[in-house]
Amino acid sequence: MRRPANHRIAGRQARSLLAKRLPGSRRSTVRQHLARSQRIAELIWRRWHVGPGQWRLKHLRWYLLTRTAHLGSGTRYRHWLTVRLLIVALDKDSWIERLDGPWVRPSGERGELKPGRPPNLPSPPSDWDSGP
Repeated sequence: MRRPANHRIAGRQARSLLAKRLPGSRRSTVRQHLARSQRIAELIWRRWHVGPGQWRLKHLRWYLLTRTAHLGSGTRYRHWLTVRLLIVALDKDSWIERLDGPWVRPSGERGELKPGRPPNLPSPPSDWDSGP
């Protein structure tokens, strides 16, 4: 990916990068991710003059620490989800665990993730208890 000449081109590059890989069929969610990715790229370009192809971990950490600090925990979490999608689109999966912060959970609290709901297992046959 070429180095963008200005913030608008950087935003378009991030948007097209994410549009190719974005999962989901909910149009409003997809549209929100695309808009956020464009805004993230524009802000990073204005600070460092690098586009999505030249991003380093420090650029995304800077965005999450400084540009989302004033947002509520739920909004910050949505920005984290967009950043995570951008990381996957850039094939930099190892960055995900290195970007731990209050934005990783919707509540904004750090700590261990709670275990999810147990899987639905088939019930045993009714004659299971009766032995031979």
